[in-house]
Amino acid sequence: MQNQNKQTETISLKGEVIKTYEYEDLMVFVYKISSDETPLDDFYMVSLDDTSTEVVWGVGSDEEEALQNAAEAYDRMPPNNDDFNPFKNALETLRGEEISQDKIEK
Repeated sequence: MQNQNKQTETISLKGEVIKTYEYEDLMVFVYKISSDETPLDDFYMVSLDDTSTEVVWGVGSDEEEALQNAAEAYDRMPPNNDDFNPFKNALETLRGEEISQDKIEK
């Protein structure tokens, strides 16, 4: 087997919280991730903070796709005490905001 020379490069990404959804002791954060140093397109990352840890659950090319991916990942987890999916709620809220904004623009 040949030894392949692998080069690594360090890049800096900027993450900015663009939206927060609060549900009792849970918070869903939506981050916009960008870089001035690379040709990477901006992308969105969604995390869940339960007051003790913050974990990334979804990534997407826009806020809706990131929330959808997070909701699907959360649904694949073993059942917890309730059927509440904070990402689905955030997604419904986002879609409601988009519908309302569309009505205002027309």
